[in-house]
Amino acid sequence: MVSGRFSRSMMLFEEANRYVAGGVHSNFRYREPHPIYFSRARGSRIWDVDGNEYIDCVINMGACILGHGYPKVVDAVKDALDYGLTVGLEPDIGVEVSKQLSRMIPSAESVRFSNTGTEAVMHAIHIARGFTGRYKIAKLEGGYNGWYDYVLVSSHPSIDKAGPPDEPVPIPESAGLARGVAENVVIIPFNNIEATERIISNHRDELAAIIVEPVMFNSGCILPREGYLEFLRKITREHGIVLIFDEVITGFRSAPGGAQEYFGVTPDLSVFGKAIANGFALSAVVGKREVMESVHPKRGKVAYAGTYNSNYISLAAARVVLEELRDGKVQKYLHEAGAKLAKMFSEMIEELNIKARIQHFAGKFQVYFTDREVVDYRSALACDSRKYSVFQESMLNSRIYMLPFHTIHHGVTLAHTEHDLESISSAMRRALKEVKDRFAG
Repeated sequence: MVSGRFSRSMMLFEEANRYVAGGVHSNFRYREPHPIYFSRARGSRIWDVDGNEYIDCVINMGACILGHGYPKVVDAVKDALDYGLTVGLEPDIGVEVSKQLSRMIPSAESVRFSNTGTEAVMHAIHIARGFTGRYKIAKLEGGYNGWYDYVLVSSHPSIDKAGPPDEPVPIPESAGLARGVAENVVIIPFNNIEATERIISNHRDELAAIIVEPVMFNSGCILPREGYLEFLRKITREHGIVLIFDEVITGFRSAPGGAQEYFGVTPDLSVFGKAIANGFALSAVVGKREVMESVHPKRGKVAYAGTYNSNYISLAAARVVLEELRDGKVQKYLHEAGAKLAKMFSEMIEELNIKARIQHFAGKFQVYFTDREVVDYRSALACDSRKYSVFQESMLNSRIYMLPFHTIHHGVTLAHTEHDLESISSAMRRALKEVKDRFAG
């Protein structure tokens, strides 16, 4: 980062370290030599505490699908404050928002709210275990499904410990996880039907659920190969395994009903978050009625609780957001914006003769420095991280906010204009030229 441009962020970091472990409230926000602290946002723009303005391509990790401070959402939240209801009571608005979700999402025969993506994943896994009477779960190598013990495994594993690519070894991502986590989590490789079939078949009598991101955003932006999601639906049905789609990021971006609508594959359970309320804290577990009956207060046997579940403020935001997303126009714009950005990028790398590619889906994208298609976590990890670091730093200097990780996702929102896309494209050209100059020869 350019010295002097972030003087207030540096001062805040020094002060924060007196009160906050590491100066941040999520480890993911930490960066060297210090994190950037932000003060406000509007539309496609964010401003840090030093007054630097950026076009935001992180967009709250995909949460602000309509852009920051979307006026209709802000007005709905302001109105909701006047009602005085916050948490701990069952609000009438929860019925309406549940109906909206049920009408939009193919798998949503029944709905339960929670607050974060991780909470929703925890609930979904409890439901799957209670429904099947089994305990183990399977997840994608390189897939992120939150910080719950049984999914915080092999999210970004070291390749020298991760085992063969067609039979990955479960690697806990943190100290402090429950004992036996690795023994109770099965890791499958994305887009490899043959290996996935063998692994699932070997554990078919132990698996309660398979949880997958339909598009792998934790490894950048990796789409499922034709037939992979359909295969997962088929094999889980054959073996009585609950198929869970983690649509915390894919949800509502590709189609009003999420990736399951877009790809035509309906899971047993799904978890939604982020875009559901345009950044307000809300998530949902939805699924087939038979499976969701596991949490019925009288007939079920799986606990489902939370003081902040169906909080009034977030539901007020979600009611407006879902109405905005219902007709598919937002999704159409996101697909088109991502395609335009990708086209401009592809023309640049051909002109500059650089080995790089951009992969995109529904307005989300990532830049990889490689000449090969990125199809899974290992092919993403193999891309040149040094070149990406130079690229990202140049983008930041051009006032385009991107993250310093080559295996993570970026994107645009409804608020990103044609002018914004041109600005991002121009910054990409400068960044690619800098990469070429830095790594010449």
